[in-house]
Amino acid sequence: MMKTAIILVGTGDLVGRIERIMQDEGYEVKHVEWYELNDIEDFRAVRPHLIILVDRESEDMHQSEQDKIALKRWMNPSVSTPLIVIIPEVSPQRVINWLDFGANDVMEEPLHWKVMLARIRSLLRLFASASHEGEEMIIVQDLRINLRSRRVSRGGQYLNLTPKEYELLEYLALHLNEACTRGDILRDVWGYEFAMDTNVVDVYIKHLRVKVDKGREVKLIQTVRGIGYMLVDS
Repeated sequence: MMKTAIILVGTGDLVGRIERIMQDEGYEVKHVEWYELNDIEDFRAVRPHLIILVDRESEDMHQSEQDKIALKRWMNPSVSTPLIVIIPEVSPQRVINWLDFGANDVMEEPLHWKVMLARIRSLLRLFASASHEGEEMIIVQDLRINLRSRRVSRGGQYLNLTPKEYELLEYLALHLNEACTRGDILRDVWGYEFAMDTNVVDVYIKHLRVKVDKGREVKLIQTVRGIGYMLVDS
């Protein structure tokens, strides 16, 4: 099975070498830069198995908060995407910063390529096993969405969703805590390229709220006034 690795980095010879080595090993590699992390729709179709980030920034990780929030979305453990960070030299504080941030492994240059590949294989095995056991769950408080079986439960009670209701809920879950416009939802869930009657989105959100939120103290589906809707994990 072809694996997908996303390299999140700017330019540099090291990035090119990592990309070539991983392609030679049979991995599918997508090279992006920090600012491209916010292009969520492009990545949503990829669903990476692994993120490799070559950190050549300062000791304190001076990427913007928006960039780091975008990276956090791809590190969401509920979709089983591990992160390996490569730093230019041995720096205990830098290693601590990245591990505290949520990285699964930090490697220092100069790299030993066989060791790097072995550690990548180890992480992929570990996360593939966890993904199989958890059946690729997205968990938002007491809401559980099984991406494989497409079964949804809240508080241990299974919800009877129509196929389109499920697709809408999954879309909101993959954009957790992100405001989704009606136009974006129409394009990505219904496949409409142009803004048509967005009332259909409102109608389906209403149906979904009845099944997901009705009678529950915590409401997960929120209206973002003037924009659209959001699934929240407060």
